Order: sequence, then C-alpha cells, then structure tokens
Amino acid sequence: MADKKDKGSSGSGAVITMFVILGAIAVWSLISPEFLMNSLQAERAFAVQMGGIDSDRWIYTQSISAGTDLLKDSTSAIKDTQALPSMVKNWSQERIIVSWLWYSLIIYRAYTLLLYFFILLPYVIPITMDGCGVREIRMHRISSQSPMKHRFGVILSNTTLICAAIWIVLPFPIPSVVAPLAIMAVGMAGWIWLVNLQKRI
Repeated sequence: MADKKDKGSSGSGAVITMFVILGAIAVWSLISPEFLMNSLQAERAFAVQMGGIDSDRWIYTQSISAGTDLLKDSTSAIKDTQALPSMVKNWSQERIIVSWLWYSLIIYRAYTLLLYFFILLPYVIPITMDGCGVREIRMHRISSQSPMKHRFGVILSNTTLICAAIWIVLPFPIPSVVAPLAIMAVGMAGWIWLVNLQKRI
C-alpha cells in the first residue's frame, strides 16, 4: 500500500514538474522585454522603499556583476542572429534579451534575499540558540514532545522555501517584503522544529 502511495505521489510530482516547465517555456516565448524591464524597475523601487537607496545600489551592483558573463554571451548571440530571416531574427533577438532580463530579475531578488539574511542575522542566530536551549531544558523534563508541532515546523519551513523560490523566478513585480518575511518565517520554523525535536534521535 505504501509503495502504491509513493508511486502515486512521485507520478503526480513528475506531472506537476512537467506542467511547470511547459508553463515557464510558454511564458518565456511570449513575454516582452518591455514587461521584464518594467518588472526590474519596479523591484528596484520596492527595494528603495524597503531599505533605502543604498540597499538598492548594493543589490543592483552585485546583480550586474553576476550577470556580466551572460550579458557578453547575449551580445554575441544577438550578433549570430543577423543572418536569420527578418521575422525569425527579431523574435530570436527578443528572446535573448528576455532571457538576460529575466536572469537579471532572478539575480536581483536572490541578492535581495541575501541582503536581508545578513540584516536579520541578529534575529536568526538568537532564535536558533533559544530553540537549542529550550530543547536542552526539555531533555531533562518528564514530558513528551509534540510531533504535530515538530511536523508543523517542517511544513512551515518547506512551504516558506518553496514560496521564496517561486517569488524569485516569477517575472512580474512583487514587493520585496517577501524576503524578510521568508527569513523570519524560516527562523521561527527552525525554532518550532528544534523545540519539539524528539528527545532520542
């Protein structure tokens, strides 16, 4: 019975993955460079609202540095399309620009997440140490740990990571508040997981 459930879940996971990939290809082939440029500009505006101009300057500088090689490859690829028929050439050049802009948006959000991770370290480290301390105290008490709360910590952590990954790759503008909220949620999930960890593992 368990084998059938495992096969069913793996099969449904493969179907979902296939639809996600097909959806991403469809969006990539239809989305315009102007839309992605507007999304990137909106993300920078969100970053300025959240952390000021200095935060945007750091994130943007790092993302530009990370995308330098792709920019060079994109420029070379655009030159290689000159011999193609006009309609195909225009579409190919647009897709190359879309690829670079989408990559730039992903990198920008990734560095936004990294920046807020460093900013929120004074929250993440103490809450993790507190979770370890509470668990150590409970180890010496005659009490049972809550497997449901432990499971909730795992679900919260996994859900947050999945949502953060989705936020990073979506091509339309989303407020940057997602980054600090995700880090805080993972910190809280880690605390719940540690506090309710089994006494014997």
